[in-house]
Amino acid sequence: MAPPTLRQQLAARRCVLVPGVYDCVSAKIAEASGFAAVAISGYCVEASLLGQPDLGFTSLTDVVLVADRISAAVSVPVICDADTGYGGVNNVWETIRRLEKAGVQGVHIEDQASPKRCGGFAGRTVISNEEMVAKIQAAADARRDPEFVLIARTDARESFGVDEVIRRLNAYLDAGADAAMLAEDYTPEEIQRVAAAVEGPLAICAGVPGWSASFELRESYETWGVALVLYPFSSLYPAVKAMQTFYDRMATDAGVTAEHATDALVDFAGFGQFIGVDAWLEREERFAGGIPAGPGIRRS
Repeated sequence: MAPPTLRQQLAARRCVLVPGVYDCVSAKIAEASGFAAVAISGYCVEASLLGQPDLGFTSLTDVVLVADRISAAVSVPVICDADTGYGGVNNVWETIRRLEKAGVQGVHIEDQASPKRCGGFAGRTVISNEEMVAKIQAAADARRDPEFVLIARTDARESFGVDEVIRRLNAYLDAGADAAMLAEDYTPEEIQRVAAAVEGPLAICAGVPGWSASFELRESYETWGVALVLYPFSSLYPAVKAMQTFYDRMATDAGVTAEHATDALVDFAGFGQFIGVDAWLEREERFAGGIPAGPGIRRS
């Protein structure tokens, strides 16, 4: 039985918590932990793929490649960060077409001006409301799957305040977006104010160190009126901390001791089972009889 689509989850009117992922392993771990959707984090893709900060270095081609692989690796809905749509209305139109074809069920596009940057970095600027409305209209026109969810994000709070955030988000919803999104540091009171004023489901970013409303539980977010909570750093940051700790000890000890391995490493066989090697080997045995097939090989 197929898991509920992202649109179905939002229609259920229970706050949906979605971990951020950046590769197939992090996505499979999130799915195995019971989450009903995963979200590809642009910040984390930029860091893991290019070793660069979230300053707009990734291209549409980079993101589509990652999205295609992750969508094929999990059965739950995948949401993808599409930054600013990688250009004007034609670029946005093509972005939606290509990401929808890659298998994602939802995309969020932001109204930052180029060069864009992470919502946690200072100095962000936004395009005009009219320019972003045109982008949303192009995105809505491009989608073909009726289940596809278009999420419109604004970064206008830093420059223009909460009133402008509300005005923009409602304009984006009117233009064809299915949900509105905040991705800056808001107080709990501000989030509740926005949730009450926008005329559609509200998505926020959480789990961000230093953000005042970032570490609440689902019950609180539901009470505030939040429909979707994305955790962009929930895979990369724990992974980086674990690897830093592991490599520091490995460097100090001049190797990996048995005790260190027991403390820090997953089991070889256990990871193989998690990644699905047994199913592949069973299939190989079933079709090839354990004999590698190739040119000039005949089976009796």
